[in-house]
Amino acid sequence: MSVNLKRLVAGLAFAGALALTGCQDKPSATGGSAAAGGKAYPLDVCLVSGEKLGSMGEPVVFQHEGQEVKLCCKSCKPDFEKEPAKFIAKLAGK
Repeated sequence: MSVNLKRLVAGLAFAGALALTGCQDKPSATGGSAAAGGKAYPLDVCLVSGEKLGSMGEPVVFQHEGQEVKLCCKSCKPDFEKEPAKFIAKLAGK
């Protein structure tokens, strides 16, 4: 294999690795997405399952209509997305 081809392959592998690291659902280093201007998440449990946040690894943190939402795992996100109003209602008065 020529040197130029090896460099091309190595560059593509590096670019692919960089692209994949940006696809993970992780909170930011500044404390999650509430730092982006939304309402802070007031609970220490998953909005969908009720599991303690952190009990299943890093919580999934995202914004929904200006409200920070935290889930115990990525498996809870499809359930949240099916009926977001049902789960957001749990935050009323918190």
